[in-house]
Amino acid sequence: MNEISITALRVFRAVARCGSFTAAARDLGCAQSAISRYMASLEGGLRQTLVLRGHRSVQLTAAGELYLETVNRALDELDHGAMRVASAGERPTVKVLAMPSFASRWLIPRLTRLQHARIEVEIELATSIWDADFRKERFDLAIHYGDGSWPGAQLLMHDSLVPVASPRLLEGQRLARIGDMDRFPWLHDSLRSSKWPQWLAACDAGNLASARNMKLQDTEATLTAAVAGLGIAIGHVVLADNDIREGRLLEVWPRHTPLAAGYHLILAKRAARNQAARTLADWLMNEAMAFRKTSEAHAPERRSDAS
Repeated sequence: MNEISITALRVFRAVARCGSFTAAARDLGCAQSAISRYMASLEGGLRQTLVLRGHRSVQLTAAGELYLETVNRALDELDHGAMRVASAGERPTVKVLAMPSFASRWLIPRLTRLQHARIEVEIELATSIWDADFRKERFDLAIHYGDGSWPGAQLLMHDSLVPVASPRLLEGQRLARIGDMDRFPWLHDSLRSSKWPQWLAACDAGNLASARNMKLQDTEATLTAAVAGLGIAIGHVVLADNDIREGRLLEVWPRHTPLAAGYHLILAKRAARNQAARTLADWLMNEAMAFRKTSEAHAPERRSDAS
């Protein structure tokens, strides 16, 4: 077996994470031809096909999935060692800017996994709904929701809408039809008032309405009210996931309406000089990829329940 370079391993991880040679080249800041050469060299050395090339995307083979686990562990160890040497015993600091609801509902519940991943960093987490704050302040990483038009943005995950409520509100009732939802209060997000109409339209239930309604300021307040049992909210699946897994919320009607926008990771120019920031960025991308795989695995169950 030929000697395998660390660069080839990083290229393979980027291809697996980004889903195409083009996106991986953009992520690593190199030419697509270089990505192709490194992948060919890696597969040749292993004598295994790691990815199946499509017209615009790639898919990992079974060997690729297996090898990716080893590659992630190896690169994480190398990055961990580099951080220890660079910091000379001090934990490096990474400044992160995220949307308030994403920070509290998705990011913070996962930060305990950093210790298991042996990523020893000090995180300074600030929240804001405006991406302009990323340009004005000195942050290393930012997570923003939108179409990904920001320079250097990398897609973490797309989102979808689903009605959620506290189990206490439903008291063990199973709704036999979508129209049964009108028996309960509905919670509305004033900043994104189109969520209920958008979800109902996708379900061909545009005429459905509740006689009892409550308006709240934003997504975070709306989900908090849903957890408290005040009514049914149209939740973002990404943001409601942790509450659903821990039993504080459940899906009232298992129909997910996909959204065109998504959550994107943005690296500042200063992050190029910060090994800890790059390592944290890789960890976030891997966490997002695991979340996407879990969501995709449950998709057939949701479609079956909604039919």
